[in-house]
Amino acid sequence: MEEKGQVLTEEFLRVDSFLNHRIDPRFVTLAAQVICQVFRGHGITCVLTAEAAGNVIAYEVARELGVYAVYAKKGRAATMKDVLSRTLRSPTKNTVFDLCLAREYLGPSERVLIVDDFLYQGVTSAALAEMVLEAGATLVGFAFVIEKGFGGGRQVLARFGVPVVSLVGVARMDPQTGRIEFCEE
Repeated sequence: MEEKGQVLTEEFLRVDSFLNHRIDPRFVTLAAQVICQVFRGHGITCVLTAEAAGNVIAYEVARELGVYAVYAKKGRAATMKDVLSRTLRSPTKNTVFDLCLAREYLGPSERVLIVDDFLYQGVTSAALAEMVLEAGATLVGFAFVIEKGFGGGRQVLARFGVPVVSLVGVARMDPQTGRIEFCEE
């Protein structure tokens, strides 16, 4: 990641070259396989993410597990009837948006794993978790490819009492040198 990721600021890491603009299928497959090793056997029936950067990794995890992938849309489509929604501020784009999910795709029988490319402040993933619980479904855990440990997201998600797994933890980034300091685990 250090060779392909580009540090833009102390908060923002650009991974467009392999994860969320141009996709490296080998990388995504390997990342999904590791996530599935952790959560296989938890009875997951649905992998949930937020549109759009998390779609690819969530889809691949769902494919590996043999379950549905569902993504909450940014904005409410005219075709959506009974909707679970949350209004959020994007830390990346500094905009406010509605995160919407058709209730018909998330019922009480579902056992849900929330998957995304990044964990930063945890706002989006917490909103997804709240929607899972509001739908009466069971939240099984959270999985992320990259966690920016300095963003406090893990602490935000701890209140849900389920595992929070990230494949890579970033402790600090230096935009002057492009250096990424990884978390010790």
